[in-house]
Amino acid sequence: MKYRVIFGSLLILLTIVLSACGGSSGPAGSQEVSVTLSDFKVSASTTTFSPGMPYHFVVTNNGKMAHEFMILPPLAGMGSMSMDDLHKQSLVMIESIAPGESKTVDVTFPSSSVGSSLELACHLPGHYEAGMKLPITVSK
Repeated sequence: MKYRVIFGSLLILLTIVLSACGGSSGPAGSQEVSVTLSDFKVSASTTTFSPGMPYHFVVTNNGKMAHEFMILPPLAGMGSMSMDDLHKQSLVMIESIAPGESKTVDVTFPSSSVGSSLELACHLPGHYEAGMKLPITVSK
């Protein structure tokens, strides 16, 4: 009987702690960033980031076709790279997000990214050219 009371108490305590933490949060101390992909636009709840700070990106596709999500330098500075080369250059990549789907990724920008040009983008054929890019800033 004594063990049931202890076990029950621990189970209740664990349930309370997990409820307080939320269901889809990122690492402890991270800031959530909502990103919305549509046909053909990228929007985000913030576009200025601090190095060393953990961010939990929640990327939602509100469009009618699949999209991808990448954080990388602007395409203009990369010439005509292949998709494989773009993927290698990306800081972060979610390859496919179906219409109506949300995916998450945790990102901590390194101090070396301060002052560099970066953007949130979809590089599926024709999407980037149609406007699926959003410049972001990493600053101290």
